[in-house]
Amino acid sequence: MITFIIPVKSEKVSGSWSQFSKLFERTLKSVTSQISQNFNVIVVCHEKPEIRFEHPNVEYLYVDFEVPQLKTAPKEKHDGMKEEDKSKKILAGVECAKKYNSDYLMVVDADDCISNKIVSFVEENSSKDTIGWYINKGYFYREGDKLISLNKENFNTLCGTCIIIKPSYIEAVFQQKPHLLYVHQTMDFSDDTKLLKLPFAGAIYSMANGENHYMSGGQMKNLSTGSIFKLETIKGIFRKLRKYSFRTLNRKIREEFGIYPLNQKQ
Repeated sequence: MITFIIPVKSEKVSGSWSQFSKLFERTLKSVTSQISQNFNVIVVCHEKPEIRFEHPNVEYLYVDFEVPQLKTAPKEKHDGMKEEDKSKKILAGVECAKKYNSDYLMVVDADDCISNKIVSFVEENSSKDTIGWYINKGYFYREGDKLISLNKENFNTLCGTCIIIKPSYIEAVFQQKPHLLYVHQTMDFSDDTKLLKLPFAGAIYSMANGENHYMSGGQMKNLSTGSIFKLETIKGIFRKLRKYSFRTLNRKIREEFGIYPLNQKQ
């Protein structure tokens, strides 16, 4: 059994709570659309997003620790405060998940989508020596686009929805200084064990959706309008292109990941 943990930011730090709620609802639909229903979902939040969707495997865990005070804090501290809030929620979810005696845990960011094959794959491939998997391949989706790009390697270094891990190892994924941080890039552990590569594209990283912390619309625009000759060498460009392939957001991808335009009625 897998327990999915979805940390949800507070309405008080959201740019648009209605937009975030739509993103979260899509994520929840994606996570609960697994081929195998042998899973639980723990949503950790200060407030429940405004959604109508319900599923019997979903539990809401409400936390009462302080919401990040971004209005009064220096901007240079905002990222750290957001990451600490997220990490505290993940750890609260980990503690709550103990009652399910799950074989594996997976953290899912509240605006991403995941493959519906994950639970069935884990059931068929788990063993006492397999501590988990990391998502090496995944999609990048800019909200509203008709195309989607496949990142063929190192997806886990860019997106937080990327680790499936045994509960006994989850705390080793966190760092304590300079602030509490969920280090999703972790693959190797101190006892010489390693996460395995998931052998298929496992997640979709939603970007420029208005609520994404690192890939906002402005950041995407800056990347697209910069001179490629100033950003990297020609050799670097070809190296980067080999990591990506673009394709139409087709029916197969939509059905596997539960991805759909936010203005689409469900």
